[in-house]
Amino acid sequence: MLKKIVLGLIFTGVVLVAVGMLLPQTAHVERSVVIEAPQATVFTVLNGFRQFPRWSPWADLDPGAATSLEGPAAGVGAKMSWSGNAEVGSGSQEILESVPHRRIRLRLTFGDFPGDFAATYMLAAEGSGTRVTWGFDADYGSSVFGRYFGLLSDAMLGPDYEKGLGRLMAFVESLPQADFSGLSFETTASTAQPLLLLTVRSADDANAIGVALGVAYGRLSGHISAQRLAQAGPPIAIHNGEYGGAVSLDAAIPVDRSDVPVSAPIRAGSSYEGRVLKAVHTGDYSGLPAARAKVRAYLATAGLEQVGPLWEQFISDPGATPPAELVTNIFVPIR
Repeated sequence: MLKKIVLGLIFTGVVLVAVGMLLPQTAHVERSVVIEAPQATVFTVLNGFRQFPRWSPWADLDPGAATSLEGPAAGVGAKMSWSGNAEVGSGSQEILESVPHRRIRLRLTFGDFPGDFAATYMLAAEGSGTRVTWGFDADYGSSVFGRYFGLLSDAMLGPDYEKGLGRLMAFVESLPQADFSGLSFETTASTAQPLLLLTVRSADDANAIGVALGVAYGRLSGHISAQRLAQAGPPIAIHNGEYGGAVSLDAAIPVDRSDVPVSAPIRAGSSYEGRVLKAVHTGDYSGLPAARAKVRAYLATAGLEQVGPLWEQFISDPGATPPAELVTNIFVPIR
């Protein structure tokens, strides 16, 4: 009897292995949803892992799971690793391909589970929103266990993808809806340099701000000339906020020395030193208020925390550059 049981188990095992090797080597799972938001907004949320806990379908399974981020904050090389309870397990996801506003491809690992795994986010305009298609692909190779598991992939993973896309939709649609796709962004470092500054107040209007800054830069340039200084960079405008229906700005010009005698209302200071988000706006200065709104929308979307006043750096000479070609750098100090 014992011999028959052993032979039966062996026969069953052989059959399972033989059948398993005939099962598909690969598996595919896919779900999609339409989100009422610009493609750039959806892409920015998905193109890194800073916002992943806000919409992940697995975030509730183990609130105490340990996570770590490596590489750049966004794009190719951004990586998230996790380790948690039995439901969450351990693994990682890393961005391998990032096509702005269209496609993101990731490599996934799940502990020692055999196979090669990838996920993709495909984005396409649909109506006034963005269709997001979240796909999962597995190649189990010669793993019999993996091939059996592949038969259950859609039933097991599909509901999680649906839940995650629902959470993603709710989160993205709660964000500012300014379409910032026309701006380019990078995270960089700003170094301190001596400034001469003059505070101005103006109506919150592009023309009025331009006039106020022009007068201030004229006074600063006169002081620079009188003190035999050298201008050390493009003029900047630091936005200090709104007060009583008007905006307060510091018109500033970088100079080559800090040991400069000044008298009110001109004062000496230093530019910000530290990590900043840089956005590049090309076009007439009348578009700067909208550009600033787009930068703030990007900050919220990317999960970046502003830690100081925004400032603009006027790269082009408006007297010699067509309005449509004016270049303005917008900087925001971030944590």
